[in-house]
Amino acid sequence: MSEGENSTADPQVEEGRTRRRAVVAATVVALVAVAVATAVAWREPPPRPEGVVILYGDSLSMEATVGFVPELNRIADARVEVRAVPGTSPCDALDQMQADLALAPDVVVIQYVGNNASGCILGPEGEQLTGDDLVERFEADVRTATELFATNGARVVLVGGPHAPGMPGRASLGIAEAYNEIVNEWAGRDLGRVRYADAAATVTDDHRYTDRLPCREDEGPDQGCDDGGVTVRNPDRIHFCPVDHDALVCSVPSPGAVRFGEEMARVAAMALDPEW
Repeated sequence: MSEGENSTADPQVEEGRTRRRAVVAATVVALVAVAVATAVAWREPPPRPEGVVILYGDSLSMEATVGFVPELNRIADARVEVRAVPGTSPCDALDQMQADLALAPDVVVIQYVGNNASGCILGPEGEQLTGDDLVERFEADVRTATELFATNGARVVLVGGPHAPGMPGRASLGIAEAYNEIVNEWAGRDLGRVRYADAAATVTDDHRYTDRLPCREDEGPDQGCDDGGVTVRNPDRIHFCPVDHDALVCSVPSPGAVRFGEEMARVAAMALDPEW
């Protein structure tokens, strides 16, 4: 064989080398992909939000603890304090709120739908306030409570509604709007410091009163689902327990209370998380 013939590459040999390089490259890419996928799969989950959470409210909050406390414990590592007292208004809780600053709460949830029978909420002649007068009083007292906690480092969650046409004060929707206004004003002062939990949306038809709603996927017979629907409100058109009852604890599953409480817990947990 001549020198010229020696220097000419064999096409079959070159094709084999090219194929081997392609196989090696593909193998490397595959190994890198597996390594990345393994790293992602084994990445530690983000830490659960933690802190002290206090719930202030009326009988709706007391009912909703069946959803609020378990859900908050499920999604956060929180110490939960419940200050719910049936029949009360925000003014009834102001002294307790002042005292609770000693607990250094991280998140405070405030829910009052519109009770008007407490001594502190009566008008100048001792009359029960209704309508716009009751809304104005609730707004003033909740502003005071919000200022108290927000200026002392806590995040505040205001819970409006739900529409409760059985309330004698006839102000539940107006009070919810007032809470929203407070949240919007705080957004201009310290975004995220004060938030709104639209728990009312979970037990109403687009914020209109209804006593029945379709079952959720996680609601079966044990949760009160019957014929594709659940009863979310009491016959008194205020509370959640589906049946008349005298005790503080509902004697049957109360999906309305669970839904309302879970939504309050969801927003409270977000408020606990400094990334939110």
